[in-house]
Amino acid sequence: MNLSIRQWLASKFIRKYYREALNSSNISGISLRIITELDNKSLTCFDICPLAEILELPVSLAWQEIPLIAQLTQSLLSNLSQKKPLKRNEGTWQGFQIAYLQALLQILEQEIYLKKPWLNRAMFWSDGEFSFPLQDVQLQDLLKTLQGVKLTDTQAEQAMSLVADSLLVQQMNSATVAWLRANGADETEAKLIVQRLSHSLPGHLLEVIAQNAAGLAQLQKFVRLQVYSIGTGSNTGANIVEKSLSVYASDKIDLHCEQYRASLIKFLAEPLFLESFSLKDIYVPPKGLLFDINSSVSTLEPKTVQLIDLTTWLLEELEVPGRITFIEAEAGYGKTSFCRMFAAKVAQELYPSWMPILIRLRNIKEGDNFIDTLCSSMSEDFSLHLAEWLNRQYPRCLLILDGLDELENTSKISKTKFIEQLVDFQSWSQHKVILTSRPSYLPSNINNAVPFKRIAIQPFEQEQLRIWFQNWTIVQSAPVAQNFFMFLKQAGLFSSKSKLPEFTRLVRQPLMLYLLAILYRDGLLDDEVIEIASQAKQRGSAFLVWEIYQCLNRWLLGYPSTGGVKSILIREGTAHIYRTQDAVANLLQNHHPKDIRAQMLSAALKILHSQQHTEWTEELEANTLTLPAFYFDNRFNELRVSSYGVDSQRILRFSHPKLGEILCADAIADQLRLLSQRQRNEYGELSFLIDSNSFAQHIYNLFGYGILSLEIGELVTEALHRQENQDFSLTLLCERLLMVWHGYCQGRWFDEGIVHNARNYFKTLRNPLNVEQINAAVGLNLFFLLCDCHRILKRAFTPCTTPEALTQLISRVSILAPQAFQGRISPKSFAAVNLSNVDLTQVSLVGVCLEGVNLAGAKLAGANLAHSNLSSADLTGADLTGANLERTNLTNAKLLGANLECANLTGTKLTSAIFTNACLYNAILSEIDKETVRLQGAMFIPEEYRALKQLLAQKSEVEKSHVPHSTTGTNIWLKSTPEIGLIESVEGEMLSEDYLYENEANVETFIGTY
Repeated sequence: MNLSIRQWLASKFIRKYYREALNSSNISGISLRIITELDNKSLTCFDICPLAEILELPVSLAWQEIPLIAQLTQSLLSNLSQKKPLKRNEGTWQGFQIAYLQALLQILEQEIYLKKPWLNRAMFWSDGEFSFPLQDVQLQDLLKTLQGVKLTDTQAEQAMSLVADSLLVQQMNSATVAWLRANGADETEAKLIVQRLSHSLPGHLLEVIAQNAAGLAQLQKFVRLQVYSIGTGSNTGANIVEKSLSVYASDKIDLHCEQYRASLIKFLAEPLFLESFSLKDIYVPPKGLLFDINSSVSTLEPKTVQLIDLTTWLLEELEVPGRITFIEAEAGYGKTSFCRMFAAKVAQELYPSWMPILIRLRNIKEGDNFIDTLCSSMSEDFSLHLAEWLNRQYPRCLLILDGLDELENTSKISKTKFIEQLVDFQSWSQHKVILTSRPSYLPSNINNAVPFKRIAIQPFEQEQLRIWFQNWTIVQSAPVAQNFFMFLKQAGLFSSKSKLPEFTRLVRQPLMLYLLAILYRDGLLDDEVIEIASQAKQRGSAFLVWEIYQCLNRWLLGYPSTGGVKSILIREGTAHIYRTQDAVANLLQNHHPKDIRAQMLSAALKILHSQQHTEWTEELEANTLTLPAFYFDNRFNELRVSSYGVDSQRILRFSHPKLGEILCADAIADQLRLLSQRQRNEYGELSFLIDSNSFAQHIYNLFGYGILSLEIGELVTEALHRQENQDFSLTLLCERLLMVWHGYCQGRWFDEGIVHNARNYFKTLRNPLNVEQINAAVGLNLFFLLCDCHRILKRAFTPCTTPEALTQLISRVSILAPQAFQGRISPKSFAAVNLSNVDLTQVSLVGVCLEGVNLAGAKLAGANLAHSNLSSADLTGADLTGANLERTNLTNAKLLGANLECANLTGTKLTSAIFTNACLYNAILSEIDKETVRLQGAMFIPEEYRALKQLLAQKSEVEKSHVPHSTTGTNIWLKSTPEIGLIESVEGEMLSEDYLYENEANVETFIGTY
């Protein structure tokens, strides 16, 4: 005989009002009455099965009932344990009932948020309430079996030890799969949903036991509830855990700590984008490459270095006191995914030896110390507990700080200041710190004395790809996985000698491999895409990423159509695999795809301009139709809600930073296209949609938010490139942008109040930049946009209206971040830039790419160009006095007549560089290099160099007097003349006229021949 809680409530209350009766003020009294009913009928807790009662209901009703039934069951557990101590099997039965119900609710909320098509078949969205039981024979049989379970002590121990693999949970899972199928889900889809539930079940079970610690005392050890060792053993992994469990248990349960730990485990049930499965189901552990803290991973030779498993290595690193771990990788390589998976692993397996704390650095603000800085991004409640955990020594905290690179684009705290606080914190605490970032040199305050260990996540190797495809087979189907594998193989994308190296690199990145997989399964990735990629090799990865983005939009929105129908046979049981018309309709909700796309770009701009997530306001709700969950996450803040329900702030953020970058690039390109659009007035005259009076303000509102990242910049350029000749003129846009640039260099927009107006706009988005920072950001972003536009148009860009203009910009943008200008330079940035005669005295351009740049006559005295690439650059007549050219690449560079007095040329590559008449007095270079440049006509006596310079300058003046309208450049003194004849070199050898005529035509040919 069983007691049905829902039937009992319906008999005591009016059926439609019994939910209102279950409130916090009287739920304890109701549970006591149910206990009395059990005693009167000689029933036990095993005669109540709340899960079975829920699974008798259709999903639309079950979703509403679960919170009430779970809360009442928890009250029953509490009151029963107070009446008499619970046996282990009794506590296990009731604990699993509550935990499973809460896990089921979490899964249902996720499915509802994603608007899954199976809910359509369950009539979830229909008006009215369906309270009839589900008439499914298999389901009813499984529910009867579940209701008849009388858990033994042995079975209880198995359930607590194995959780998802135990007999009890397998019975619950079987019933839940049948229930989902009865509600319209495919069998495979139902199994994947229940598998996600199983991933989170240990977290829910931990939370239930923590909240009922006294009544479930016998179960505490199974979830490692506040049991920790005060020793500092050197063992790692399971050995630490076994040792720590044998010491003692704390008399006081830190409920906040246990709830936070549980939230890390419950994250494992999060669906991967729009899928029925989770990240854990296709996760492949990354491998990394160790390298020196002050070197670059690109300088290492991967063939000679053994990659190591990142998880295994980090577990060993945990016992190295005081050392900070720095993990780097490009976006999409799985840094954040690894952080979440590793945090969950530590929470389950290594606690209480280590307490994991996962923090996204993007939202932190500078505090008085490191702890205050970390707490600045948290709710007030959570920050108090975090500060308490970090100020005590045990249990030791494992701080997983994700996204150090994101501090570069914010003024709330500098990366240098953050590292200073971190190093100070690490000097006295016993806690461990893991940092993640995109590849970049760490701040200059990092040196070998600071205890950093650096590792770079590497692209998938063959074995990792094999594991990934095995996982893909499980969550999709064997034919889908096999066909995708063969498609990539036949395209040569697994080969080390691929004809499409950029495509091959994408295939070895976890995020891009997944995106390519979903496009292929829905027929949007085919040989045509491969052919397009092969024809645009020189366009780089931005071309491919943008092509993938266009395909994703067609896949997600069903628009724009590809012009043909690619039929896909959807067999029974595989409907969940594909993007069906029902899924598209659920997203669009009768809106046109163009409207959804416009809202996507508008939301993306808001997030970008706020430089963090955007709070969900009534205004945003009113102006937003439906934002696809594939790109956006507008749920409540997972950390605050899962751990502390009192602070339920709803925010809008990107589902993945890489997808966010693509959306932001599309939004910026869309705004830039408006600047070149024209319309006819009533008189038939063409005029710009955005007139000259509003143009500058539009640019400041668009670009004044902060530093436009290199990745977004490249995608913006690609988007504009593709729109050329499609009702859009890049040439016209470039001309209008130049007008803003010249006004910027003159300080016009500051004087006219444009910057202050932009500040008011960014204040509404809680962007903290001041007017100086906004002005600097616009200058930086506009400069590099013009560089890219001129490169596409194959036109020369002369940015300096005055010789000092570029130096002033470099100095100005340092207010945003140290080396902000240098960090924004890409190998292609200066491909179309004319920097002749610029004044870059004492400017630091360490490690930048200036390949092929025209720097003729430039003033580079005291400049730091160490590790830079100046190959094929024109440095004719440049002043490099005292410049640091250590390990700089000067291959094929032209240094005719350049002044390199006291320059540091240590380790510099001088292959085929031209040093004719260059002065290297007191320059630092090896004897071999010195002999090489001497044979090329370099001078080592400054007096002779200056005499030659003066002689040629005089000749230049004579020629100018005879040719009053000459357009000869400032370096005419370098051109040979018949009257000079032969010039005696420093060593007494004669230099023929050939040296002086050499490359004569190339002195100023950049603009004319580019």
